[in-house]
Amino acid sequence: MATNLSLSSKVEVFPCPNCRQTINTSMHTCPFCSAAIDRTAADASAEVFAQVNQACSDASYLKIMAGSALTFFLVQFIPFLGLVGALGFRFVEVALPFMSIRWWIRFGSLKTDDPDYARARRIAKWTAVGSILFLTLVIILSIIFRRLIP
Repeated sequence: MATNLSLSSKVEVFPCPNCRQTINTSMHTCPFCSAAIDRTAADASAEVFAQVNQACSDASYLKIMAGSALTFFLVQFIPFLGLVGALGFRFVEVALPFMSIRWWIRFGSLKTDDPDYARARRIAKWTAVGSILFLTLVIILSIIFRRLIP
């Protein structure tokens, strides 16, 4: 009995509507609870499941970028590492708002009751708010320092 699996075959998974265990869309019944699986509903659920997973992954990247912004900001004051910190901070200064806006455009209107998505949404919201406040503070401080030091 040969199976037709290739590296390009796409495996789609979704939570069983009965027991919430993650199963493959090709299943006719859930192997965990034996519930019948509707192929159309399974495909639609797999699409939402994939979007939720991507939203969680992208929110994790936002959180890491926000942490790196603070790190790069502080590193620019260390001798011999100042240029690296300054360049890194300037990159994150531009990339973080762009990536936050991108997250909200792609995933902000997603309708799901998945608790992981709710957590990702909170991360994206606070990362956006925090980055705006932090960057505003940096801009204000740089204006003050430029006026104090001619």
